[in-house]
Amino acid sequence: MSDNINTKRIAKNTMMLYIRMILIMVVTIYMSRIVLKVLGIEDYGTYNVVAGAVAFLGFFNSAMSMATQRFFNVELGKKEGGDLNSVFNMSMNIHVIIGIMVILLAETIGLWLINCKLNIPEGRMFAANCAYQCVVLSTFFSIIQVPYNSAIFAYERMDVFAYLSIFDVFLKLGLTYVLLWINSDKLILYSVLMLGVHILVFLLYSAFVSKNLNGCKIHLMWNQHIFKALSGFMGWNICGQIAQILTTQGVNMVANVFFGVVLNASIAITNQVNGAITMFVHNFQTSFRPQIMKSYAAEQYDNMRNLVYKSSKSSFFLLYFISMPILLNINFILDVWLETVPDYSAIFCKLVIWSSYLEAISMPLVMAILATGQNKYYQIFVSLFISLNIILTWLFLSRGLSPMFIFYTKIGVSFLVIGVRLFFANRQASIAVPKFFTQTIIPATKVIVITLPFYLFFNNYVETSGLLIKTLGTIAFTVIILFSIYLLGLTSGERKFILATIQTKIFKRK
Repeated sequence: MSDNINTKRIAKNTMMLYIRMILIMVVTIYMSRIVLKVLGIEDYGTYNVVAGAVAFLGFFNSAMSMATQRFFNVELGKKEGGDLNSVFNMSMNIHVIIGIMVILLAETIGLWLINCKLNIPEGRMFAANCAYQCVVLSTFFSIIQVPYNSAIFAYERMDVFAYLSIFDVFLKLGLTYVLLWINSDKLILYSVLMLGVHILVFLLYSAFVSKNLNGCKIHLMWNQHIFKALSGFMGWNICGQIAQILTTQGVNMVANVFFGVVLNASIAITNQVNGAITMFVHNFQTSFRPQIMKSYAAEQYDNMRNLVYKSSKSSFFLLYFISMPILLNINFILDVWLETVPDYSAIFCKLVIWSSYLEAISMPLVMAILATGQNKYYQIFVSLFISLNIILTWLFLSRGLSPMFIFYTKIGVSFLVIGVRLFFANRQASIAVPKFFTQTIIPATKVIVITLPFYLFFNNYVETSGLLIKTLGTIAFTVIILFSIYLLGLTSGERKFILATIQTKIFKRK
């Protein structure tokens, strides 16, 4: 496949994912305001810590999701053609098994956590257990939906994924309004409505894939060779997923033990903001992922490495350009968005974004590592480093330190993790460390060094000024970031390409 065709396909898929993202981001932010208002801070925090308990037990599904996407992309990228139908059906078999295992764990270990260990407000234990059961069932349907999602990504049908995701979020928004009109326990009602959405969306995904994508028809079968390949890849991914869950939901539970559900509400708001901002980069990298893995399967190694370098640098600049103006106005944004802003929300948002910069840079390295199928030692080492998050967080909080150390720890560990990923990407996918530094790290560092003083300068005025000064300051700062990326972050060839593209668009309009 030519570079031109790859570029056009990536651009088209990225555009569809951006349309999806913008709509979902706006609706999700607005919906969070309604849910927080209707449930209140305590019930909102309770729902998130209950959902976290299930997510903690769902690492099997996360591990299998990465394995499924990897094998689907590789099968489609093989020159001689692959056996996608067998991979799809074995993936579905394994996901059903995983779903049953998660239910068993949730109804034993999970119930013990909810009723014996977590800090649930007095009088809300029954509602918390009802919400928990709804989340468990929602998780089961999310698990068995993974093969359908993976098939859509492997065929690069981002348009369908965008349409179904938009339908999903608008349905949730519509049902959220039901909370305003029905006089009942809001936490229980919200949980039941979200379960209904999960079931309906699963049925829509399965119907589309079964009808429209070749090689994705359900039938009873068992292929021991594919089972060993999938489960073997999954087995080592479990190490990484356990560490990731400890970093997110595990740390959330530690925060609950020391500070209660009010801090869980702050962390939930922080994750909402971070998720909305990083969704831009996630969608961008999603467009690259199939091409990276298919290029490796087709033995087009130079093309794969170039995609990794481009994706890594572009991901950082995209996230930096979007997030820094938002962080400049984060207090104002939270005040407008939420009627009651939980403590620490603003500083948490600022800190978590800095750790997200490192994730944005290093995730394309992970794509290259997973494309090789050799994930054993990578998962072992990266899991050990990521697990430092929960260990250090518990240590710091047990000594009475500020909750901000939750995110100070996350930033520090992220620096270590990017080094581990770069080492294994070099070892297994021949990603050149010097080239990665010259094409990604150094340009990113230049832009940060130049723009950070401007951020500190504008922050002194924007925080305490009126709307006009905020607007003018934000525009000025955004322009500075844009020119810094253009002049310091891009190569001369990339600048020429951008100028030529703009001139072509102008002439076409004329």
